[in-house]
Formats: sequence, C-alpha cells, structure tokens
Amino acid sequence: MTIQADCSIGFKKETTYGTSVVPDRFLEFTSETIDFDRTYYQGNGMRPGSRLARSARRSLTKDGGKGDIELEVPTRGLGTFLEALLGVGASTMVSAGLYQQLFTLIKDDFLPSMTLQKGIPRLGANTVDAYTALGAVCSSFDFTLANADVLKVKSSWTAREVRTDVAYATPSYASAAELFTFVGAGLVIGGAVTVPTTTALATGGTTVANIRDFSISVDQKLDANGYNIGGGGKRTRRPAVGIAEVKGKVTAEYDAITFRDALASQAPLALVANFQAATDITSGNKPTLQITVPDIRFEGELPKSNGGDVITQSIDFTGFDGLVAPHALYVAVRTADTAL
Repeated sequence: MTIQADCSIGFKKETTYGTSVVPDRFLEFTSETIDFDRTYYQGNGMRPGSRLARSARRSLTKDGGKGDIELEVPTRGLGTFLEALLGVGASTMVSAGLYQQLFTLIKDDFLPSMTLQKGIPRLGANTVDAYTALGAVCSSFDFTLANADVLKVKSSWTAREVRTDVAYATPSYASAAELFTFVGAGLVIGGAVTVPTTTALATGGTTVANIRDFSISVDQKLDANGYNIGGGGKRTRRPAVGIAEVKGKVTAEYDAITFRDALASQAPLALVANFQAATDITSGNKPTLQITVPDIRFEGELPKSNGGDVITQSIDFTGFDGLVAPHALYVAVRTADTAL
C-alpha cells in the first residue's frame, strides 16, 4: 500500500561515471526537483501545405538531468552526501563510539558522481515509480539557519541522464537521527582560530551573540562541456570544477561597531559556525556540525535607522583562500556513524 507522501530519495557513490549502482543511503528530504535536462532541435525547412512544424524534424540533441534536493540536516547518515557536496571526506574514530568526519573542497578536476534515485508513488496504483539520475554531480549547495529554526541544506545537481527503467531501491534510514536547531547554534567571527583536524574540531576565535540568522553557499563553478561526439548526446565525462565561490550572509543587531569597522577596512576574519543537537553521543560529546572558513571579508551594508525598532545590519561575506590554512573551507561532523 502507498500514499502520496511515500516519496524517497536514495543515493550511492558511483565507481564508474554514469554507471548505475544500487542506492543504499536515503534522505528524509523536504523537497526535490529532479527532472530531465534535454535540448531538442526543430527543423526549419519549409514545405507547401504544412502550417505546423513537422514532428519528423524534431530531434533530441542533448540529454541530461538536473534538480535540487532540500532537507533538514540530520545528525546521522549524511557522510557520503557531504562528501559528494564538497568532494573530499574521511571518517576517523575519536574515542569509543565517537567519530569525526572531515570534509574539504576537492583539489582535483572532478567531484564524485552519484546515482540519485527518487521514488514517486503513483496515485491509486499502490506502486512507487523510480526515477534514477546517473552521473549526478553537485554543482552548488548552501546551509541555512533561519531565526528560531533548524539547520537546512539545499543542493543542486547536474546528471548525465535520468532513466525510468532502473529498479526501485527500498529505502532504509539511519536510526536515532536528530536535527540541528537554533537552540544549539553558536557563531565565531574573528579572533585567532585553529582549524579542525581529522579528530579535533576548530577552536578559538571570538564568539558573537548578536547574530539573528546565518547562511553560507558554495558554487563549485562546474564547466558546461563534456558533450562530445560519440556520447549519444550525453556527457562523456564528469563536469570539471572551476574556481569555487563561497558566499554567505548574517543579520546582526547593531550593538557594536566591530562589523562596521571590519567592513570598512576589509580586514580578514575567521568564521566558525557550530551546530549541536540535544542528545549526547558519548558522555559530554553532542552531535555536531561545524563549518569553518578561515578567511572571510565583509561586503554588507552600514547600519540604517529602523523606525524606532532595533537596528540591524544585513552583512554579506565572501570566503577566500588566505594561503595560510591548508583548506579554504571545512565541514566537520561529530557523529555516532562509524563510516561515511
């Protein structure tokens, strides 16, 4: 039996680009837009007596897939997904029952490719149809924490093709997964920060208490090529990464001139966003997701009057490679998961 809410998203890292593997990880997603991404050519030749374009002259010239996936970030079962987003990931045991997963931006031409499969229940048929995106590569992603909300991640994907003849993989989900909420969030901006390692979270810096919300986005700047003769209209290789773009935004209550001065001077600042869930993994160790950008520069606005209400600054920032830390962006996860 099925109902219209019995939708699923499953995924698995591919061994060979565009060659299907059976999804074995599944996301409790909130929305998705996985679809065909095709280009058609319509012949323009003229013919007496024909008032419409001829169907025989319509041809597929480029095949592919695309779409977004949005979800509330869980404390378990996300390792392989984060590896697909950033490109590089590793899991290390910190102590018995406690693991740290560390993810950084890839420094190679190609991100991992995934088999992504969505299950869509057919109304009144008690069956779930599978739509499978092969050779799916993450083109961009963003983390967002709105005021009094939960941490969410949205990812955008480009795929070699979308097929409807791949068998549906029955979903299974990580147990005891919680969410990262506003209650367990903390933010460091500025000060001396020590970047994370495989077993230690980032430490140091200046903790701020005047930020209402937070967002950060990463655009991998994938190239649009790879559609070569002999590929049947599909990409013959994974899209190559370019110079990535890291952007973000915070809303700060105007209770100090620190951010104003940093904006004016373009001084480099370290950023560490910490998110913790409620239940300990082991004693004193809560599930944690931490985003570290060692070098950001503010690009936001100066404070403005607000009709008598509390004055805030909407502050954009850009992440840079300061050529000091080994990586320009880190995502570290403390989890009970023993592997990615």
